[in-house]
Amino acid sequence: MPWANFHTHCHLCDGVGEPQQYVAEAIKQEVTALGFSSHAPLPFTTTWTMPPELLADYCQLVRALQEGHAERLPIFLGLEIDFIPGVTSPRAPRFEPYRLDYTIGSVHFVGRDHEGVPWTVDGDPDSFARGLDKAYGGDIRRVVESYYHLVREMAQTACPDVIGHLDVIKKNNPGERYFSEGAGWYREAVFETLEAIAASSAIVEVNTGGIARKRTTALYPSPWILQRCLALKIPLTLSADAHTPEHVVAGFDEAAASLREIGFRELYTLGAEGWYAVSL
Repeated sequence: MPWANFHTHCHLCDGVGEPQQYVAEAIKQEVTALGFSSHAPLPFTTTWTMPPELLADYCQLVRALQEGHAERLPIFLGLEIDFIPGVTSPRAPRFEPYRLDYTIGSVHFVGRDHEGVPWTVDGDPDSFARGLDKAYGGDIRRVVESYYHLVREMAQTACPDVIGHLDVIKKNNPGERYFSEGAGWYREAVFETLEAIAASSAIVEVNTGGIARKRTTALYPSPWILQRCLALKIPLTLSADAHTPEHVVAGFDEAAASLREIGFRELYTLGAEGWYAVSL
């Protein structure tokens, strides 16, 4: 079936390739809609978010592509915006002047390290291990519960259009190195979070980025979480989290097959009038 992707990173943050290259690949793949969602600037330095001075240029570039390809490919302007209480959020006033078509809200940062620097749970295995030790004294349960608490708080107080990679906290947990997804406390944290999302207006993304970049063999979120999403009637959108043009719809066929097996029959996509359901 024709696919749409709204989670796309280009060279202006941590992606590889200019936006025009993603557009060309999307047209080649007969994608029905493409959204750009570079990592929004933060008030501290990272290696993967967009520098503040490039935000206006990014928006102008995507708007120009949107206008130039209006007849062939619907293009949408978005940002993936971190939720850090007291620092930034998908509803931060600073983003309002850019009149974004949509937002992806994500939690990457949980607590601060021993130097007071925000610590990301989405880093490489070594940095995760260091942060776990320095920021949380090795207490993985406290980290995980803090992460899901932040996702709930985002859904309740600064709800984005789409909630990004819901269970990315498992990224550095291959082979259940740190915790079991079957543990009662873990499932309780997830289910409480899903209840908060169900009460909001947010869409949950099914993110194939980890598979495409060979960082994991699992979708975000895990199938048992998706089963609960179905029971709670939480809407889903399929997302590539593409960081290179060739990944613009990577893993979609496999993910769609899994979703159908679970029982989903529709996904949400974005059009000129907003988000709407299409048959899966």
